[in-house]
Amino acid sequence: MTHTLAKYQNLKESFNREVSDQLQMKNSIAQHGKSLVIQVDPIAVEIETDKGNIEAIIITSKVLKTPLYDEIFIALEKCLNCSSVKFYNAYQNAIQKGTIVSAENNQVKAVHDASNGRLNVKITREQ
Repeated sequence: MTHTLAKYQNLKESFNREVSDQLQMKNSIAQHGKSLVIQVDPIAVEIETDKGNIEAIIITSKVLKTPLYDEIFIALEKCLNCSSVKFYNAYQNAIQKGTIVSAENNQVKAVHDASNGRLNVKITREQ
């Protein structure tokens, strides 16, 4: 079974149609390792790739709540075909309790970590 979430170029094209201009993903990334694809204060999105295949998406926010996070996550849910209220509930639970909460849908897992007063979310393919 693959760990791949999507091909970067495919995700970028569909994601960029869903978000505002300020949140557009960069045109190209490293074929291996981490690449910063979105940086709009207070939020950043990094992609971990292997041969251009996305293995993980990491969203970090300096604050627990920002409309930029909502816009990014909703677009990713749509593009990764995993939309679910489970993700929203996990996010709300994590920020309200200052803890780590994970959710899964359609073989996509998101771990929401709000334990340090910031929001860190890692999205991966569930095995």
